[in-house]
Amino acid sequence: MRHRNVLIIGSLAALGLVIALGVILIRMTASPPAASPSGVLWTLTSLQVNGQTHQLIPNVAVTLTFHEPSHTITGNSGCNSYQATYQQQNSQIRFQDFAMTAVGCLGPEGVQENLYMQALSHAETLLVSANAMTITGAGGKDILQFSSSQP
Repeated sequence: MRHRNVLIIGSLAALGLVIALGVILIRMTASPPAASPSGVLWTLTSLQVNGQTHQLIPNVAVTLTFHEPSHTITGNSGCNSYQATYQQQNSQIRFQDFAMTAVGCLGPEGVQENLYMQALSHAETLLVSANAMTITGAGGKDILQFSSSQP
């Protein structure tokens, strides 16, 4: 009788383990893939540098596109085109080797461009969620928020 009880308990434990593993596998396969910023045209919607939020200039698009295979970014800073390389590990990101066209921008456009490039060069983390992307840097004092029209 004791042998039979041990056999039943062992069988129930094995069945419970199989069910638990099945639930875990279903949850893993049902999870949507992590959002990737690559190949999407991102448009700046909010600019915060050194803890101060700056109004964006209307009708002056500031853009960013990631090119994942080459680990490069390209974009327009509102006045000039730029490119850089990046290194990413999970949510940690660092941009380097910036190159930019040399169109001289004076006034508000030039100020906005300088602030944007400063914040981008201090980037530390990247968060992408659906149509929104946030890059933070300088210990959280620099925050760049972007949107995309792509789903």
